[in-house]
Parts: sequence; structure tokens; C-alpha cells
Amino acid sequence: MGDVNDMACDGNTVCDQAKIISVAPSLWVRQAVDNMGWVDVDGGLAVIDTLEDPHARDEVFAAIEKTTGGLPVRWVLNTHDHSDHIALNKAFKKRWNAQIISHKNGEVPTRGVRRIGAGSGAIQMVHLPGCHTPEDCVIWVPQSKTLFTGDLFGWGLVPYNGNLRPGQGDLIRDTYMALIRYNAKTVVPGHGPICSTKELTRWLAYFDQLRATVKHLFNPRMSLADVLAAIPPPDDMLHWWRFAAWKHADSVKKIVKAVRKGWL
Repeated sequence: MGDVNDMACDGNTVCDQAKIISVAPSLWVRQAVDNMGWVDVDGGLAVIDTLEDPHARDEVFAAIEKTTGGLPVRWVLNTHDHSDHIALNKAFKKRWNAQIISHKNGEVPTRGVRRIGAGSGAIQMVHLPGCHTPEDCVIWVPQSKTLFTGDLFGWGLVPYNGNLRPGQGDLIRDTYMALIRYNAKTVVPGHGPICSTKELTRWLAYFDQLRATVKHLFNPRMSLADVLAAIPPPDDMLHWWRFAAWKHADSVKKIVKAVRKGWL
């Protein structure tokens, strides 16, 4: 098996066509606009996130059957409870009586770790809240050094929905430092191409620079268009998935609003 990034769509590709990627002998990712994965945990499967389209059920079940030889799904792990990550929860519950695990349903301790499985293949579900939603969790698969981030990493997006609150910038930074410390070989974001710790590290540097630059430029008379003209997307990130098209502008907009309010 080659480098996983060689098998993933590149940053200029719209990942609308789903493909199944074998990340490790016991771990697979269905990569598309919305991502999900499944991993063998001591003879039973843990499924990470379940897409936004319930009509994908038969295709997903067939892919799981084909890749695993028919292993049962014992757990469904939701990185958070937005509708584009939970559409097939009920289908997995009905087909396999899978246990649905999320922080929102109380199955993951607040700012704690939930261990999935008891043997050598056990994985970890870690609550890292507040960057995107209050229930944000990541899933760490130590055997293959794979990290599922949900929507904490968005290929250039500041992950919080809506306006950044006071202290939010430091929280995002601290959370990214925690993600980087995993030193994951493979990072599976909630949407788009599979990547690695290298992209997490680059985004954190981008975020720090963006905050510093907006603060330095800040002038109440400057429009958002003026700020965007003064802060173009970095050249080395232009190939990132949908980054130059709209994600850079969205991140700049969030930071400008927060600086105007004195929150960053």
C-alpha cells in the first residue's frame, strides 16, 4: 500500500465521487465530500460518522461487507451530531444493533476519553469541545496512527460556526496543538481529502498569522473587501480543497468580525 495521500483526491479535485481507501489492513475510509470510516476492533467494527444522505445505506453496507468479509458493526462513533455526520445512525442500529456513541448522548466523558474495545485493537474517542460544537470528539486509532478529526479540520476553515467568541482563538489554538501532538500519519477530516499532521501544522501557522495580520491591519474604516485584498491566500495553500474558492475568505471574515468586537 502506498502513501495514503497518493490515493486521496488532491486539493483541486471536488471529492464528489466516493471512493474506498484502505488506510491500513484493518481500517478503511469512504472518502467523498462527507467522509466516514470503519475499523476492525478485535473482530467487530467501529464505524466513524455516518454521512448526510440516508439513501447511501445500501452502497455503504455493501462496501463494509466487501472490505471486511462481513464483520459485524458493534459501534457507531459520531464526532459530533450535525446532520451531515449521523444520517445512517438508525440504519446501523437496525441492521446490527450497533451502539451509538457520542458526547451528546453521554457516552463520552466531558473533556475525557472513551475506550472502544478491550483488546490490542482498542481505539480512543476523545472529547475536545468548543472549536466547532460543544460535543466535538476525535477518534484515535493508535495501531495505524490514524486520527479522525470530524470538522475540527476543514481544509482552511476556522472551525467554529458563527462569530468567534472571546477566548475562542486561544481555544482553537490549544485544540490544534493537542491534535498535532498525536503525530498522526493519516488524518481523516470530516469532509474532503485525507491528509496528515503536516496539514494540521500548516493550518495552525496560517491561523496564527491571519490573526496577527488582521490585528495589525485593523482600521474601523476598512471594509472586509479591503482586508481580503490585503491578505490573499498563501501560495502554498492554493491547492487545498476549496480553500481559494471560499474557505480563506470565510476564515478572514470570522477573524475580522472578532477583531472588530475586541474578541481576538
